[in-house]
Amino acid sequence: MSATVQQHPPAVGRSEPRSPVARRWRTALGWLLIAFSGVVAAAALPRGPVTGRQVAGLVAALFLVGAVSGWLLPHRSVALIAPLVHVAGWEIARVTVFRLDGPTFDRPHFGTSMGILVFVAVHVLYALVAGLPLMLGVMAVHGGLRRGGRAAVVWPVVAALLVAGVGVSLFRPAAVAPAAGPGGVAMVTKVRLGGADQWVSIRGDNPANPVLLHLSGGPGTSDVGWVRTFNQPLERRFTVAVWEQRGAGKSYPAVDPTGALTLDRLVADGIELTQWLARRYGAAKIYLTGNSWGSTLGVLMAQRRPDLFHAFVGTGQMVSQRETDRILYRQLAAYAERTGDRQLRDRLAAAGEPPYREVLDYAMAMEYYDVLEPYRHVPAFEAARGPRGFFPGEYGLLDTWNEVRGFADMGGLLYPQLQATDFRTDVPRLDVPVYFVQGRHELTARSALAEQWIAALRAPVKRVWTFENSGHNADAEEPGRYHDVLVNTVLPETLRR
Repeated sequence: MSATVQQHPPAVGRSEPRSPVARRWRTALGWLLIAFSGVVAAAALPRGPVTGRQVAGLVAALFLVGAVSGWLLPHRSVALIAPLVHVAGWEIARVTVFRLDGPTFDRPHFGTSMGILVFVAVHVLYALVAGLPLMLGVMAVHGGLRRGGRAAVVWPVVAALLVAGVGVSLFRPAAVAPAAGPGGVAMVTKVRLGGADQWVSIRGDNPANPVLLHLSGGPGTSDVGWVRTFNQPLERRFTVAVWEQRGAGKSYPAVDPTGALTLDRLVADGIELTQWLARRYGAAKIYLTGNSWGSTLGVLMAQRRPDLFHAFVGTGQMVSQRETDRILYRQLAAYAERTGDRQLRDRLAAAGEPPYREVLDYAMAMEYYDVLEPYRHVPAFEAARGPRGFFPGEYGLLDTWNEVRGFADMGGLLYPQLQATDFRTDVPRLDVPVYFVQGRHELTARSALAEQWIAALRAPVKRVWTFENSGHNADAEEPGRYHDVLVNTVLPETLRR
């Protein structure tokens, strides 16, 4: 009986080299290409992709790298290993050769929820965005071109469509809800400030209304969704602008060059934006509001150019970051001693007394705010401040990714610069009407300093409200009362000044 030898048609695509030396060279070249792609990505995108074009370029380039490396390397396991090699090359190169300033280049912190969130935003999301097109490029070759026939067409097309879907989901611009008034304004636009592109959301029922510029907390966060969620009724009486400062949210790409990221530069950017808004809407002056870090920036803007503002309204008013942190540190140490919390005591000892060496150590203190001075938060505030504020409709996925990275980097870069600022000595007077809305349940580490400064501050008009059910965010915790203050007191007292 003779054996029947079944003949298989030759596979479509390149034939394997017969020489062992040639196979080894092809293998080495394939892995070198993958590792080198990580180094190139670190040189071009050390923070990862921060713009839509960068996302599209990275995804397309890595799909091509995956296809070429799949062509060179014969094993299907390459699809799983290649992303790991690329990410390793990117990680090593970005923190050594192409390192930039900011906490996103520091060692990971897993001791706080913020540290974990930053790790995910910096490392995990890059691995997904870079690894998926690389893997699909390998699979397009191994699943299609090597098999021949119909698979040679179907697999590459399917892989390319999946890659395009990844790019589009990150690149996709978000929608802007229309204004309520028929002649109203609702826009998110890019403005050139201090040589850097920055974004501002502008909303209002009537563009002839007075302009109100809101300064977000942070540094590095955006109140675009926050203001629209809690303070949208202000749009009936004001044209409300919410500025995404360089390094924050949509303006995260402007974090570089970090040498230009100074407190003085941000004050100058804010004044430039104020002048741009005044020209655009034909106003001689505008209104200025700020919460937390925004209250620091707002005071400095009003001090430098009082002629540009009808009034300044501060909530969660900051006075001295350094002294506030020292008070909180002592309160935490006393709490750890009182409760026998040895873990907290060890964490405080490791971090050292403020100013903190690393800004993510500050996140440790943030996690104990409600423990040190607990109070019952307004239910509507608690229900709405989460996803609706952090994932606003104006944001695409890339914007949200950037906001997390921006909170870390902006905080780390500006925190040391804020240590020398103390309004009790630096700002004895303001030449604009000033209004302060403080929460009864504000941390005493902040409120005690604010009371000292406000009591001594000289200004043409000075008023203070205490909201009984609020803490640090009185504008959002009791938005009805906040609206009443702005519309029924601030506007009548200052619009004609």
